[in-house]
Amino acid sequence: MRMPTIADYIAEHIKVLFNESDDVYIEIQRNDLAAKFGCAPSQINYVLATRFTTQSGFAVESRRGGGGFVRIFKLSAEQPGDLLRECYHRIGSSITAPDARSIIVRLRDEQIISEREAHLINVTVDDATLNLDSAWRNRLRANILKAMLASLARQCNAGGGS
Repeated sequence: MRMPTIADYIAEHIKVLFNESDDVYIEIQRNDLAAKFGCAPSQINYVLATRFTTQSGFAVESRRGGGGFVRIFKLSAEQPGDLLRECYHRIGSSITAPDARSIIVRLRDEQIISEREAHLINVTVDDATLNLDSAWRNRLRANILKAMLASLARQCNAGGGS
C-alpha cells in the first residue's frame, strides 16, 4: 500500500467539502486551499486537473485574478446503466491503471458498486496482477474492466443492484 501524497489529502478534503454541502457545487479559493495545505497553488491546479475530471464525475469552472475562485460541480448520471455505458465507451481498447481506478472510484461514489466490489475490481485490474508488458497489460485491463461493466449493466437492466 502506498503512502498518501499531498494530492491525496487535497482531493479528500475537497470530497469532504462536497459531503458537507447541500449545493450542487462547491466554491473554493485556490490560494486559501494552497495555504491550508502548505503548497503552491499549482499543486491545487494539479489535483483539480487529475482528480476532478469529467471522467471522474466532476466539472471545474475557474476564474483567475484577485478574488478568483474555483467552482467544482459534481456530475450525476440519471440512471446507473447510463453511467456504466458511458464508462464502457470511454475505455476503448486500452486503459491505464490510474484511469481504471478513476472509473472504479466514480462507480463507487455513485453507489453503483460497493466498497468491497470496488476493491475487488481494483485488485483485478492492478498492474501487479496484470504482470505483462504495458501495452498488453493496458489492453487486457480494458477487456477485463469492460466485461465487468457489461455484467453490471446487465444486472441494472434486469433490476438487480450491487
